[in-house]
Amino acid sequence: MLVRLRRPIRLLWGYLAACALMGFVLACVAAWTMPETAAPEVFALTIALTKLAMIVSVLPSIVVIPILEWLGMRRWYGYAIYGAVLSAVASVLISGGIERPQPLNLITIAICFAFLGAASASVYWWIAGRFAGRGAVLSETE
Repeated sequence: MLVRLRRPIRLLWGYLAACALMGFVLACVAAWTMPETAAPEVFALTIALTKLAMIVSVLPSIVVIPILEWLGMRRWYGYAIYGAVLSAVASVLISGGIERPQPLNLITIAICFAFLGAASASVYWWIAGRFAGRGAVLSETE
């Protein structure tokens, strides 16, 4: 029974690690830009921003990860592109760039988040994505 849980546990662990990286980097950026308020609470801020990353990315990931597993996508760039696009779109939607666009700030935020999303997706790929599509090999005895 535990053998059948290996793949879902690996996928969940990869997702959690990718979100934790996203939360940690965002917490470090917050501590760097606002040192008087965020520096003492980096751990708590990391937990909060990890939760935020999980909430924002759960619905797209529920759709995309099974598709990549089904297709057997094991290449790094597929996951990096997905992470970059998801992160850039989410940053634009969350920052309110659609209602009051400021092109330079919006482009800077989207590019920074795209790189962060690609890094987080790389962590997911390293843990779970490089094994995509590999099923349990059953050998028949004849």
